[in-house]
Amino acid sequence: MRTSRGRLAVVASLVVGAALIVGGCGTISAGNTGTADTSAAQLGFKEYAGAVDYPSVTGPHDKGYVAPREGLRQLVPLGDCALGEGTFANGYRYVNVNWTGSQGCTKLSITPKPDAADETDVPYSMRSGWLGGGLPGDVVVPWDDGSLIGVGATLTRRAPDGEQVRLATLPLTFNTHPEQETADDASVNTAVKVGSLLLIGGGQTVDHVESPYVFASHDAGRTVRRVPLPPIDGRQPSTPVGDLGVHGTEVVAFGAAATNAYDFHPSGTIPFWRSADGGAHWTSGDITGTPPGTQVHSVLYASGHWLAMGGYAKAGAFYDSLPLVLTSQDGTHWTRMDTSAMGTGVITAATVDSAGRPVLVGSAPRPKSRPNTRTVLCGSVWVGNGTAKGWKRGGLGCSEDPPSAAVTLADGRVLIAGNRDLWLSRSPGPGHGHRS
Repeated sequence: MRTSRGRLAVVASLVVGAALIVGGCGTISAGNTGTADTSAAQLGFKEYAGAVDYPSVTGPHDKGYVAPREGLRQLVPLGDCALGEGTFANGYRYVNVNWTGSQGCTKLSITPKPDAADETDVPYSMRSGWLGGGLPGDVVVPWDDGSLIGVGATLTRRAPDGEQVRLATLPLTFNTHPEQETADDASVNTAVKVGSLLLIGGGQTVDHVESPYVFASHDAGRTVRRVPLPPIDGRQPSTPVGDLGVHGTEVVAFGAAATNAYDFHPSGTIPFWRSADGGAHWTSGDITGTPPGTQVHSVLYASGHWLAMGGYAKAGAFYDSLPLVLTSQDGTHWTRMDTSAMGTGVITAATVDSAGRPVLVGSAPRPKSRPNTRTVLCGSVWVGNGTAKGWKRGGLGCSEDPPSAAVTLADGRVLIAGNRDLWLSRSPGPGHGHRS
């Protein structure tokens, strides 16, 4: 069964020049590019510089390096703070690590702490470095009983007492040798809890052809089964599932990348899927007319709307630096917002605060004075005004390690963090929300 197609014209949903009216400091209205940021402090966030353990081997003359999309990837609520999930650059490869929050949630520490493996007698080509630790997985999902389920090639349950139990293995081929770029591979990009069901989304590449997948588990990860995704125009799109959003029994999945995400063609197409019954049955659609470089990183429901968010490229550019926001009231018919008043920044993470407002986090590269210097990115936070159309924007500073994750804590505060720094809102209240 197919839904009505979510066709999108290149023309944005908001008339150019119409104001996005928001009250208070940090107001963004049409004509304001948002590049001269109000500080995030004026939106209620306090910065704790250097409060995140850096996920890389460092030395006296080496401050370390973490590649884009490595390091801290996700935050999930845990006790009074959060658990961070991501990777650590051990000098040879990236290994799995967790971060745990301090009392008050003002510091995130890698746990267990990295140690220096003595491999002086091991040939360099055979050295492996520190093997990492913590709950393994690319994505972590909190469960009703206080446990956490780590989802990667294998699923693992971490009980409230810290004991870990290995669960199901996804029936996919994961390439464990990154140097073999042409080998079959798979990725886990997202996982959510819908009632008692666990849904997992990602992509697989077989014989150089990439396709999306969704797996479901009815027993908290002990077993998994593949859920058929309906094709679009008679075939599966060549992009993985990038994110899953949940509202009650309704689930929306988006492809990670449009057809023009990497070739920067002027117009592209991106797929989506919707389930009205908790992931049992799905309908499909696609959005056309996407701008060059379109990618979707987060999907959530807030302020009575579905939001699919990510980034796209300026005209003539070959990297993403502008915010993409797609909106829908029913998860089927989508409209692209005019985000020109939001300024620059690719949206990479999102949550819903205790008042039900979306909180978006992103960054954009700062122009370089010399081409051979490291890339510096300037971070931003956008807080919705309850209409899914108006935003307050605050600056999160510029660094080589911009904020990459956000979560609403149990007490309602919003935590934003990157590989070095974190920001914490000062407005506690009953918490709920999507985590990225």
